[in-house]
Amino acid sequence: MKSLFTKTESPPLHYMQTALCGTEIPYPALERGWLHGRQLKAAWDAQKIAHTIGDHCWLSHYGMDTAAEDDPSTVRLYALAGFWPGHGFVELLLRNANPLDDHPRGSLMVYAGTPAQAAKLLEELYAHYRCTDIEEPPAHRIGLLNESYGDLEVRRVPIAADQVVPRDRTHLYYGEAVPAWIEHWLERMDARRYGLSLLTGEPGTGKTSLLRSLAHWLTETHQFYVMSAARFVKLDAGEIVSFWAEENRTSNLRKVLVLEDAESVLMRRAEDNRERVALLLNLTDGMTGDALGLHVVCTMNGELADLDPALLRPGRLIAHREFGPLTPAEARRLAAHLELTPPDHDRPATLAEVTNPPIPDGPVKGTAIGGPRRSLGFH
Repeated sequence: MKSLFTKTESPPLHYMQTALCGTEIPYPALERGWLHGRQLKAAWDAQKIAHTIGDHCWLSHYGMDTAAEDDPSTVRLYALAGFWPGHGFVELLLRNANPLDDHPRGSLMVYAGTPAQAAKLLEELYAHYRCTDIEEPPAHRIGLLNESYGDLEVRRVPIAADQVVPRDRTHLYYGEAVPAWIEHWLERMDARRYGLSLLTGEPGTGKTSLLRSLAHWLTETHQFYVMSAARFVKLDAGEIVSFWAEENRTSNLRKVLVLEDAESVLMRRAEDNRERVALLLNLTDGMTGDALGLHVVCTMNGELADLDPALLRPGRLIAHREFGPLTPAEARRLAAHLELTPPDHDRPATLAEVTNPPIPDGPVKGTAIGGPRRSLGFH
C-alpha cells in the first residue's frame, strides 16, 4: 500500500493555526485541505479505533496506567491520530478522561474534505466505535478540580452512599436547630443561581459532611465541585471564568463550588490577597456572577471578624452557619443511632469524635484497631 507521506515531507508540528478562524487543525488534514471538522465526547473504544487506523497512525501517546503503578510496563492510551479509510483524519484525546471510569470518555475529532463527509464519518464512528458494554455510571458524583498542563480539569468521583447523612436524620448529626436552617438555605439557593455561603466552625463539626450530603441530595439539579483554597489562590481569573463558561455549555445543572479551609481567600484585602478577594467578589456578585451562575461555598475554621467586609455585604452572602459540637445528650443519641460507643466524657463532642471513637491503647485480639471509621472530608 502506498505510503500516505512522501519522502520529501518534513516532520511537521502537531498543530498549525489557521489564519481564517483560529481553529487548530492537525497538520496532515490541513495539508490535504480537509478543513471541515466534527467533534464529539463519548466513551470511545480506543483500541478498536487504533486497530482500524493501523499503519496509517500519525501520532500516538501512551502513558503509565495510574491504576497499576506497581507495573511500569502497563500503559494506557492518552492520544491517537491517524488517517481513516475513505479519506478522513481522526484524532482521539483521552488525556483528561476520568481514570476511575472503566471506559473513560474522550474527545474525538474528525476532519474531511466537505461538511457532509465529516458528518458521515462521525456518524460511522458513533455507530460502530463506541463502548456499548458500559454500565450507567453512578449518578451521585462530586467534581474534584485540579490543574493539569496549565488548564483546569475535573475528575468526577462517586459519592459513597454510606458517607451521606439521610435528609430526615440531619438533626441527629448536626443538632436540633440545623434542619430548619438547611431547608431555608436550600430555598435561597433555588431562588438565586449565584452567591456566597459560609460554613464556619471548629474542625470535625460537620461542615464537609453536610456538603457531601447536599451534593448527594441535589444530584438532579446541582453539580458540586470541590477545590482546595491553596489551589484557588494560584489560578488566573480568565482561566476560572473560561472553565465555568465551558461547564455551563455542557450541562444545565446549577453549579456549586466548594472551597475548603478558605481563610487564605477570604481574609481582608492585604497587598498579597487583593486579587483573590476581588476574584471571589466577581464570581459571587455582579455581572460575572450573573453570567456564570456559580454558587461558592467556603468552609473555614476562623472568625468572621477576620474576613474582608465586602464578602459579608447583604445580597452577596446567601447564608452563614457556625457549626459547633453536639451536646452530651446529642452525642449519646447519635452514637446509639450508629451503634457506636458514646464518648466517655460528659462534655460537648464534635461529630468527628462521635463517629470516630479514639483508638484504644492496645487492640483486642481478633478485632480491628479502633473499629470502623467514618470519613468526614472530601477524599
